[in-house]
Amino acid sequence: LGSGIVLALAFILISCGFIQIEPNEARVMMFFGQYKGTFTRVGFSWVNPFIITQKLSFRARNIDAEPIKVNDKIGNPVMIGLVLVWKLKDTYKAMFEIDSQTMAQGLGISVGKDVSSIMRAFENFVMIQSEAALRQVAGQYAYDNNESNQEELTLRDGDESINKELEMKLAERLEMAGIEIVEARINYLA
Repeated sequence: LGSGIVLALAFILISCGFIQIEPNEARVMMFFGQYKGTFTRVGFSWVNPFIITQKLSFRARNIDAEPIKVNDKIGNPVMIGLVLVWKLKDTYKAMFEIDSQTMAQGLGISVGKDVSSIMRAFENFVMIQSEAALRQVAGQYAYDNNESNQEELTLRDGDESINKELEMKLAERLEMAGIEIVEARINYLA
């Protein structure tokens, strides 16, 4: 009877270590609060049952930000929006360099083993940083060259170079969170 209980407890303990990882997903592993690595091997695996794992997704995500009102270089109010494609590239930075747990709780999201809840917290971080970068880039250019120098680049006619600058600013802001910008474009300008 005693050995049966011990075997049952051992079986339960061992079975708690099985994890499944799908393509473009990873598990951040922590052992008593200490980072032990990122597990990315696709399939069904076993890890030490005392290691706590947090599932993250490397899949690309889209954000179609609502237009915001900003002032251009000469002080005119402009409505401007962006579309953004991003994905995680560094799980350590994503989990430990930004306060994703507090961000998620501020949004009313309970962060547990659910990959979508932590990714929503990252999405909120990306939204805030993308709005700040958009404001910064839009403030460097005039909307149109009616009142400014004719040779100067404007928001209306400088699509590709302004989009590249927007991508650069976003990459700078999101690098600390281990987030890679795949593409960023201004999609609304009025």
